[in-house]
Amino acid sequence: MEISLVSRDHPDENVLEEYVFGRLSDAKTEVLEEHLLLCPQCQAALAETDDYIRLVKFAASRKLETRRRRSGKRAAIAAAGVLAAASIAIFSWFKPHAPAVSVTLVSLRGGTESNQAAAGHPLDLSIAEGDIPPAPQYELEMVTSGGEAVWSGPAKPSDGRLSAHIARSLHAGRYWVRLYAPPTGLLAEYGLQVK
Repeated sequence: MEISLVSRDHPDENVLEEYVFGRLSDAKTEVLEEHLLLCPQCQAALAETDDYIRLVKFAASRKLETRRRRSGKRAAIAAAGVLAAASIAIFSWFKPHAPAVSVTLVSLRGGTESNQAAAGHPLDLSIAEGDIPPAPQYELEMVTSGGEAVWSGPAKPSDGRLSAHIARSLHAGRYWVRLYAPPTGLLAEYGLQVK
C-alpha cells in the first residue's frame, strides 16, 4: 500500500507489521509515522499489532525453552540408562558365576523320591545309556510341575552316557526332564527336585 500525507486510507496490517519489524524504507516509515501522529484508529491498530507480535515471539521463545528442557531431560534419562546398563554389565562381569551342578538322572519307578539339584546353579545333566534304546539323536526337554517348558536342547552321547548342559540357573521347585528320540517320541521322563 502506498502511504501518502494526504491519503485518507489507513495502512493495512501488513504495513503495520513491516513497521514493527523495522522493514519499511525510510521514506515509508516517515509517512507512516506522520499518519500515526494524527490517527488514533491506526495508533490502536499499531498497538494491537505490536502486542500480537510480542505475544507470538514470547510463545515461540517459551516453546523453544520447553524443547530445550525436554531435550535436556531426555539426555539425562538416556545418560542414566547408559550408566545403569554399564553398572549391570560391570556387576555381572565381576560377579562370580555359580558353578554348574552335575546331576545323574535316574528313573525312580514307583518311588516318591526324585533326583535333586541345587537352586541357582547351571546344571550338567547325564543319563546312563543302558536303559535307553539306541537312536541317531536325542533331545531333552525340561518343564515345570505345571507343564511349562523352561529349557530344551540336544542330549549328546559320550562314554555310555547322554549329557546336556543347562546354562540357566533354575529356581527352587519340582521339574520334569523328558527324553525324546525323534521321530520315535518320548523315551523316558525323570523327576527333578531343585532346592
